[in-house]
Amino acid sequence: MKKTVHAVVALALAATICQAATLESARERRYLNEVFSDYVRTADVVFAEGFNDTSGTKEKLTLRVFEPKGDTLARRPLAIITPGGAFMQHEDHWMDEFGAQLARAGYVVAINRYRLSKSIGTPEEFFGALSKAVADQRAAIRFFLNDAAGANRFRIDPDNIFIGGHSAGAITSMHVAYLDQDEAPPPLADALRAQGAFDARAADEPRIRGVINLSGLVLDATMIDKDEPPLVSLHGDRDDVVPVDTGPNGQLGSIPIHRHAESIGLSNELHVIRGGLHNDTADPELCPECVPIVRRFMFNTMTQTPAREGASASTN
Repeated sequence: MKKTVHAVVALALAATICQAATLESARERRYLNEVFSDYVRTADVVFAEGFNDTSGTKEKLTLRVFEPKGDTLARRPLAIITPGGAFMQHEDHWMDEFGAQLARAGYVVAINRYRLSKSIGTPEEFFGALSKAVADQRAAIRFFLNDAAGANRFRIDPDNIFIGGHSAGAITSMHVAYLDQDEAPPPLADALRAQGAFDARAADEPRIRGVINLSGLVLDATMIDKDEPPLVSLHGDRDDVVPVDTGPNGQLGSIPIHRHAESIGLSNELHVIRGGLHNDTADPELCPECVPIVRRFMFNTMTQTPAREGASASTN
């Protein structure tokens, strides 16, 4: 009889431990897996205004915010995603599903607009377009930092802000995260100074926890330094818009970016999507594995890498 009682107690104890472990595992897997069944999308949130030399007017800049529906946490990591469009066009729903899948994993996601340009056909036009996008993504970062220091409408964790984007948005994000004023070629430095883009870097940069590069490029990989935010790059090997390797004009795709990051010891990942075209990395239907890769990068960064020191909320 005693053996039977002991066996029953042991089984009950084992079941309790297994149940507790399962519940704990589920809680720990937030941010890695989709743990919410739905999300809330809030459109047309104005985060800044800026004069656009292309239109000759002062434009209101808006973003779309995705949040997990029914979430009660007071502080959630934020991903600011800047979409592509060659710096010349926007679509109101492009990358919505990307944002939705991240939100269902527990993140707050903001997909921001930026001031557009008519052409990027010359170096001066390209640098002008890039400088506006950089300034506008920095404005989005400041918007959330300032809100977090007050009402914190979107309940973000200001110590866990990721930035990233697709194509032009990836180019923008890498310049926001990695470009120092003394590293910029003179035409770009002049354009960035004209937009005030360098003014906010000291306040914003310590808050950037990681960078998401979807089919992007840089012109000079040496702007990326060892002690800067971790980087994940996803790029299709059949991308004929932004080549994954070195392009015909010397532009550096994700492979040479990865090589440089490895050479200096920057924490980074490269995922080459076999058969992937340019837009695949931003579209979960075309690349079902892409959002899970990004979620794992963010999850690992938050759980394995201490928050960077010296961060303080901007109130400018």
